[in-house]
Amino acid sequence: MSPDPFDFSMNIENMTTTIEGLLNKDTGDGASLDAIRAAERELGIKFPFDYESYLRTYGWVRLIYDELYGLGDSVPAHLNLITNTLRERTDFCPRLPNHLVPFMPDGAGNHYCLDLSRTESGNCPVVFWDHDEGEDQTPSIVAKSFSDWIVEHVTEQT
Repeated sequence: MSPDPFDFSMNIENMTTTIEGLLNKDTGDGASLDAIRAAERELGIKFPFDYESYLRTYGWVRLIYDELYGLGDSVPAHLNLITNTLRERTDFCPRLPNHLVPFMPDGAGNHYCLDLSRTESGNCPVVFWDHDEGEDQTPSIVAKSFSDWIVEHVTEQT
């Protein structure tokens, strides 16, 4: 059964309203659907609805002091989602499992990630990957979705 994007419209609207309402932010111009699909192919994944909406609308963002990875013509090189994900999977120890897609570093070698192994109806939780816990860790869930994580994160920051 195909998930209904309408089911996520309220969460996506809350995420967008939260980002738009933040005075201290920078955003990109959004990523094209072609760029998003190319990233999915290169990473071997399928983005959840809310994360795809974030990519299409913004591409990348800086929220107060935190920078989130993204896609699109305007994404700064250090925030390129594909480059950072591939490097975390191959160049660093512990290696990030393929079902995790990092979207924000914490500055200490850890990442907030989409956990695509737990995707249900086009939605997945956000987990915290702690590099000190090694490759066999089961990262803890910090939000039930990316859009919820954005709203919670910005609320905590302001």
